[in-house]
Amino acid sequence: MLAAKEKFQGACLDTCAQHTVIGKPQAEAYRASIGQEADLETEKELRSYRLGGCTFNTLGAVSIRLPIAEDYFLPLFFNVIALNVPFLLGLYIMDRYRMYVNNVTNHLVCVNEGVAVPVVRKYGHIYLDWGSDILYTFSELQRIHKHFYLAKPERLYALMRRSKDKEATLGTLRQLEKVAEACDVCQRLSKEPSRFRVAMPEEDLCFNRRVMIELMTLEQTPVLHVVDRDTRFSAATFLRDRVSSKSVWEAFLGIWVAVYAGCPEQLHADQGCRTSGLSSRVEPYFQHFNHFKHHCPRGTLPS
Repeated sequence: MLAAKEKFQGACLDTCAQHTVIGKPQAEAYRASIGQEADLETEKELRSYRLGGCTFNTLGAVSIRLPIAEDYFLPLFFNVIALNVPFLLGLYIMDRYRMYVNNVTNHLVCVNEGVAVPVVRKYGHIYLDWGSDILYTFSELQRIHKHFYLAKPERLYALMRRSKDKEATLGTLRQLEKVAEACDVCQRLSKEPSRFRVAMPEEDLCFNRRVMIELMTLEQTPVLHVVDRDTRFSAATFLRDRVSSKSVWEAFLGIWVAVYAGCPEQLHADQGCRTSGLSSRVEPYFQHFNHFKHHCPRGTLPS
């Protein structure tokens, strides 16, 4: 179980340790690999660990980011003891995050995230070895993005690479792009595209083929709203009289049938809207149409 002093070996997974702990040499090697000072952090609680029949007190604590996916890691904070042992990932952490080691496929499986991370075998044990590649958190990248005055992801990533930041990986660039997409200021001040992109629909568009009608009220005045389903073109008008089949029919003729391409092939009225109560009285006016269809039966409006 003795770990090399000069290099961080990763997390040892098959020791059946109950609690997560790391030896001082490996803690110093990890902090040196990410460019941090060798001084340990203050532990949250003082406790002792019994290994090999001996008891070891806590010397301090260390923060380690355990990667379990390409763009996801677990931030861990645990104690350091004065013994040359590797980073022992305890059962408490593995149970908490629903992880287990598959020794057949040599993967660390995380059930919550649905991912499997490759592991290696060395020194007679199974290790999760990720070297010195430590990811940024999303909040950290947001602070960096704002600190450099909302710089573009490519320029900010290039700056991080020129500064020889070990944490700047390709995953960092993708995270910076997500930060820029989520930034409201960047979206409002972004440059307009030089070319317009239009996506053609899968089905053919035909104006006045399927028309939808809806009755609503604006300041206690009934309004007829008509929308063409394919083109999303719409028209609306106030009803002169109270809501009746005659007033609806005359309004529809005035703003749609007589103005555009005549009667539509299909007329749709949602039965949950106010037009549903007029269906039996309006339907005789719509004998010109091929279909007069009502959907979503949720009730009718009293006449």
